[in-house]
Amino acid sequence: MSLTKETIHFLKDKKIVTVFIFLLLFELILQLGFYKPFLKKNSYASNINRVTEHVVSKKEVLNPDILIVGTSVAFEGISIRILNENLKKLGWKTQSIAVRGSELVVQHRILEEYLDQFPNVKIILHVMEPGMPWVDRNYVVDPTLAMLSELGNFKAIPTVLDFEYQLNFSNYLYLISKSVAYRKDMSDFVINFNERLKAISRKNKNPNENPWDYENDHPESIDEYNLTSVEDCMNRLALHLPIEIPKGSNPDHRRMLFETCGIASIVPKDSDATEDTKRYFRRLTKMYDFIGNRKIHIINVFAPYSDVIRKVNNEGRMKVWKDGLSEALQGHQTLDEMDLQDSLGDKNGQFCFDLIHLNQQGMIEFSNILSKELEKKLGPK
Repeated sequence: MSLTKETIHFLKDKKIVTVFIFLLLFELILQLGFYKPFLKKNSYASNINRVTEHVVSKKEVLNPDILIVGTSVAFEGISIRILNENLKKLGWKTQSIAVRGSELVVQHRILEEYLDQFPNVKIILHVMEPGMPWVDRNYVVDPTLAMLSELGNFKAIPTVLDFEYQLNFSNYLYLISKSVAYRKDMSDFVINFNERLKAISRKNKNPNENPWDYENDHPESIDEYNLTSVEDCMNRLALHLPIEIPKGSNPDHRRMLFETCGIASIVPKDSDATEDTKRYFRRLTKMYDFIGNRKIHIINVFAPYSDVIRKVNNEGRMKVWKDGLSEALQGHQTLDEMDLQDSLGDKNGQFCFDLIHLNQQGMIEFSNILSKELEKKLGPK
């Protein structure tokens, strides 16, 4: 019997056919979204589904004129409750669709999928991270793939290519097949079955009835550690070191603080334009073209960072930003920015959870500051 005939005979075997049919049906079930409610809490895939589904489901309660787009800096640092309370007298409504860890390509896909759900939006507040252009990359990391997979995985492929990412075979497989995208999550589901069910039960018993998805409730601050620099943080807070954790902190806070120090330590100190920054602003141009073509005005917001790393965002770096933003907005509007990096003072440790994110007190202070700046800029609706 020839090799071809043997192969055909093998593929016609009832057991093999049964396995193929099972795998195809399983993949179809995953593609239709039946597994989404079981995703691990606070995973990248779970987060993006929760945020987008929640704000869309509450649009009858809060159909915004102003939509906030960004990463965890906006997610943790801005209270939608406070903004709406302060801007109500002017007739403006705000909502946030910011998602932790979302690169520009993810933010763009969120807008492609959901912006039309909010027909009243006239303004987008795009909250920027000053160091991002210098760490822009041409390959896709797993967190980004996980989020893109939830935003119409097949639609994501041409967008990723258009955003100048170099995809390899495993990247395509991740975006095409939910069985591949969910493999780690499903493995965790089996290993931690009871914990996963408890988390789902707690979520169902205590649903979020607020029109906004999240409001920062972390009181911890980096003031507890008296940090002087990123190097000081890396040296003193390394996780293998047996340190006494301050009363106002905890092991999780210490770990997350150290992790942001690690991120900050790899951001180039350079303030000149590079190939990476140029690619970042080319990607931003695609996103802004999508927004601008809908006659929506963009306001670029630079939120406060910890004073431990604030000096990195010097005049040279901000000039690269202004030039890049102006070019990205060209043809739609002039640059309209709100640089609020110093809005919490020269020493702002009491307001910061870690080097990048605000704590609860910082969120309250910054949200009130942002409200006042928007009042001055926008006036009555």
